[in-house]
Amino acid sequence: MPDEDLTIRELHERLREAEETIRAIHLGEADAVVVEGSRGPQVYTLQGADHMYRALLENMREGTVSLDTEGLILYTNPMFAAMVEVPASEVTGSDFQKYLAPASVSSFAALMEAAAARGHTSGELNLRVPQEGRIPVRLSLTQVDCAEMRCVSVLVSDLREQIRNEAILREEQLSRLILNQAGEAVVVIDPEGTILRRSESARMLAGASVMLDHFDRVFPLIASGISLTAREILLRTRNGKPLRGLEAHMAHPDGRVSALLVSASPLWSNPRELLGCVITLTDITELKRARDELMRQSQELAQSNNDLRQFAYSASHDLREPLRQLAVFSELIQKRFGSALGPDGGELIQHAVDGAHRLEKLLQDLLAYIQAADAPQEVPATADANEVVRKVLATFHVETSRMGARIESGPLPVLGVHEVHLVQLFQNLIGNALKYHGENEPEIRIGAEPGQGLWKLWVEDNGIGISPDYQKQIFGLFQRLHGGNKYSGSGIGLAICQKIVQRYGCKIWVESQAGLGSKFFFTLPGAET
Repeated sequence: MPDEDLTIRELHERLREAEETIRAIHLGEADAVVVEGSRGPQVYTLQGADHMYRALLENMREGTVSLDTEGLILYTNPMFAAMVEVPASEVTGSDFQKYLAPASVSSFAALMEAAAARGHTSGELNLRVPQEGRIPVRLSLTQVDCAEMRCVSVLVSDLREQIRNEAILREEQLSRLILNQAGEAVVVIDPEGTILRRSESARMLAGASVMLDHFDRVFPLIASGISLTAREILLRTRNGKPLRGLEAHMAHPDGRVSALLVSASPLWSNPRELLGCVITLTDITELKRARDELMRQSQELAQSNNDLRQFAYSASHDLREPLRQLAVFSELIQKRFGSALGPDGGELIQHAVDGAHRLEKLLQDLLAYIQAADAPQEVPATADANEVVRKVLATFHVETSRMGARIESGPLPVLGVHEVHLVQLFQNLIGNALKYHGENEPEIRIGAEPGQGLWKLWVEDNGIGISPDYQKQIFGLFQRLHGGNKYSGSGIGLAICQKIVQRYGCKIWVESQAGLGSKFFFTLPGAET
């Protein structure tokens, strides 16, 4: 059967040639692709293509694939295969949607429809990859007719680098905006002291452009009589001693001098390499000028107050002796010549004696008021309020017995005040409660309770009370609500009380209604434990 043998040999030869052709196509040695479909291997030739075009596709830095109208991948270059982390041989013949993130499938379908209708379209969506989860890409789809076959060429551009660059650009713009909005002069220098960044306030402080200029030339700083250079600042920050509010000054070309607070923080790279530092220059020229002026005025006021205190002390002290003599001689006249003067003359002499005694008491109270602030505040002191009240009540023993007064005192604290001040407070408040008791026997209650860092104390009575209209007025100097004939006093007692509590940073006030008694409150610091 020679004819049959010949036929079999021819078939074997054709089969070998076909297998060789398929192998060559798979290896890229022929301008065609083989796709494993449901009907077995199918060959698609690339008519008109040449090896230079193939080499261009194979070496592109962007991914590219060729699809049929159903989205089947007919060809992929190595870059797209690398993007989806799948070998190129496995990519070819698979559905393109297999490599899309689920949320991007419908968007891709819309792009395919648009490419079929208009011939070209583009859009952004996400590829699905094993490692990163998804890759943002831009697809450019172009419909291509190859002989009797219609396919879609897809250019796949990886957007990760672009997105990173845009983020960096946004951060850069934000940094510049923040820097320019800074109210203080801020500069960034490199390890050589060259200014790389600056705020608008820094340019205004220097009075010239400072970019890429050396820090020392633009900002000649002097601190404690020594030049503060960029080298010194960098050395401190490198050694872990960043500047924090170092006071310095800078001389300007026009002769002005700016007072500055200098702060500096290092800029490190990941391996702890010093990239430079951020220097902040806070202009305190006006603040320093105002502070110096305030200090000058404070010193002048202190001197003026001291002079006034000395004058008042001397005047009140020197006036007491002639007043005492006036009272004494008036009383002698009253005793020796009272009968000769008659009733009217005796009354006039008595008025002179009473006036001299009132004026002497007024001078004594004025001295007490002046001395109320004389104890040095920096000297630590404590006073047991229980013991102070006991001493004060002992001084009023005669009056309380005569009036039948009932006085109750609860537990009182140890206070961080001078005892003499606490004595003056209770003497005035208890004395007023006894003086203004009205028709009823005096009832006085003394108490205290802790507050936020301070103790609140009170002296409550059942006396004649004070109208709300006068409750602030009574703490002024020489403020008396009643005539001297009915109630004795100089009108300085409550002013002394207010002076004392104010020197401890505290306050005094009253709650009262006319005819219903009064309750005086005051605060004082507790003793430090």
